[in-house]
Amino acid sequence: MSVFSVITINYNNLGGLKRTYESVQNQTARYRIQWIVVDGNSNDGSAEFLRENNKSIDVLVIEPDKGLYDAMNKGLQLAEAPYVWFMNSGDVIYSKDVAEKLMELAASDPDVLFGDTMFIDEKGHDLGLISKMKPQRFPEKLYNRSFRFGMNLCHQSFIAKRSICPDYDLQYRQAADVDWIIGILKKNPVNVRYNGVIAGFETGGSSAHHEKKAWKERFAVLSKHYGFLPNCINHCWIVLRRLIFNLIGK
Repeated sequence: MSVFSVITINYNNLGGLKRTYESVQNQTARYRIQWIVVDGNSNDGSAEFLRENNKSIDVLVIEPDKGLYDAMNKGLQLAEAPYVWFMNSGDVIYSKDVAEKLMELAASDPDVLFGDTMFIDEKGHDLGLISKMKPQRFPEKLYNRSFRFGMNLCHQSFIAKRSICPDYDLQYRQAADVDWIIGILKKNPVNVRYNGVIAGFETGGSSAHHEKKAWKERFAVLSKHYGFLPNCINHCWIVLRRLIFNLIGK
């Protein structure tokens, strides 16, 4: 029986898809992973690559979709394992034994597993850990209000029980993942930190290409969950903290 449903969304990112494919197939606990790939009918060779390797993919969907989060909802609906783990094209499971080690933590039946993330470039080269590149301290535990001063956790390193996962809210085009994570945390899940790097996150995705819109959406999401006025006050501290962090870093 699978422990993790690893869900990969792809659209015209063949190079990144191949890295993700390799990272999943090389897991020492691959036999405990249900790998779901949802491709938005790519025309860059991705669809052909997936069809050629469909024996290595547990569930493959190739069809048009309404965007990233619509495709992620499709993946959720196909997930059969107790835990859901999003690893989109270009992202990688950071080392071969990560799934195996996470299985050991999952044996205690927590609702959420989480850990550190390595930012990587489009060639897969390490750029730095999120725990070192963000001014806020990386959390030991996650709580309802953990992200009121900004996100310091990547979606790819947040693994939740399928039973507590809502669908992604399609009104958000850039920040539905932030809304999704906070929505889960508001259920007060039992969570366990993995003391290592879970995922490599490829920078330069949709949020990076639509940075201003992503900022606005994140502000709207945080206001939704924490209140508009408190969020305005919190953002004053977020800006000040970033300025201090950048000055110290120089």
